Amino acid sequence: MFTWVKRSLLVSTALLSIGLIATNEEFKEVQAEEPLKLAGANAIANKATILKLKENDYELFHEVLPSSSTNKYIQRDISSAKIYTDYMIQYAYESSMTKFGPFIGQQIEKPFQENILPKLAEAVTDTTSRLTDEEWKYVKLSETPINGSGEKIFHLYHELNGEDFLRFHVRRDQPPKQGYWFNFHYHTNLDQYEKHHELGNIYWGKDRPPKWMA
Repeated sequence: MFTWVKRSLLVSTALLSIGLIATNEEFKEVQAEEPLKLAGANAIANKATILKLKENDYELFHEVLPSSSTNKYIQRDISSAKIYTDYMIQYAYESSMTKFGPFIGQQIEKPFQENILPKLAEAVTDTTSRLTDEEWKYVKLSETPINGSGEKIFHLYHELNGEDFLRFHVRRDQPPKQGYWFNFHYHTNLDQYEKHHELGNIYWGKDRPPKWMA
């Protein structure tokens, strides 16, 4: 019996010498580290994660993001009103440049950004601030501006019933002996689209401008 105990003590001493058995102090240190590791793991688990998905890389893309225009999808609820309004202004710029076409766009882009977009932002903010929580779930933007001589740039509408909340338009004007102007305005469902709410005018010149998207 004494021989077995003696051998056990010798083996234990050898293991301690090469670090295979933890001492009490080491064990306490490990125990102290565990809550920190757990807290770190929980922090990582609770941290919001944003993933950008590409349509062709994910076969359930349309099922997960069921918007008919998935590249313009955004979570639509009342808490995201400010984000969505900012997004709409950026979308208004992109849609307008598409409608202008390269020739008109390169000449009026600066005054459009400086004079028209800020006023449109106010109109959009005023419109979206009146929406109910339920309406926010179905807010949608029309996708394609009208070419040729049509006025439409984009409409903000209710996805289910098709009602327009706001219509952003541009009209070509030719006052007597004053050349050609682009008149930017919007219509709203608050007055049944009867009034032209002016956003501003941009002068083009004496010659007739090309058609939209030309």
